[in-house]
Amino acid sequence: MTKNDNRYVALIADAVASRTLAPRVRTKLQTDVRASLGDINRRWRRAIAAKFAVTRGDEIEGLLGSAAAVWEIAHWIRLTFAEADWVIACGRGAITTPLAPTAPEVDGPCFHAARSALDTAKRDRLIFAFGGFEPAVVAFAGYYSALYWSWTRRQRQAASYLRYYADTLGSLKLAQSMAIHPTGLSHLRRRMAWPLVEAGDNMFRDAIAPGEGS
Repeated sequence: MTKNDNRYVALIADAVASRTLAPRVRTKLQTDVRASLGDINRRWRRAIAAKFAVTRGDEIEGLLGSAAAVWEIAHWIRLTFAEADWVIACGRGAITTPLAPTAPEVDGPCFHAARSALDTAKRDRLIFAFGGFEPAVVAFAGYYSALYWSWTRRQRQAASYLRYYADTLGSLKLAQSMAIHPTGLSHLRRRMAWPLVEAGDNMFRDAIAPGEGS
């Protein structure tokens, strides 16, 4: 890829209202986020163009070569740092500086689009936001966010498990990882109308990265 390639995706993850967390909880969150950077950069090394790094306390930023890994990374963050709600803002576009080891060392339209999407998310209470993507992606982000805020904290955490592990774990192992009985997971899925959520998620994922492999 060249720096003028419009497939670059800048991804910013920002903890919502982190200043309202108890000081001990926020300090642990910041420590855990910093400690996780090596993990996230290893897990998605093939998708990453410039590594994730902390930019503003409770905010991390990375540069991807395409949108293919956006969904997995977003839900890994939500699942790993579940003590906070996270805005995931993505901007697609080119870069105007050479690639560097970490994303904060790079600049360009994709970063500006991601930052603008983050501002929109904070204003409109979105937890997924996009700039430089098709209008359908923006519309799906609105549906996703409204659904998220309608759920209880337990349901939000369950959704993160289901979204991240759905393709890799069966129902029994998924229930075990969530520390609940399989029957409890079944009841939770039913109360959340999960088959409908899953159908919407599949359309959302396809809109984010049409024709792109993970």
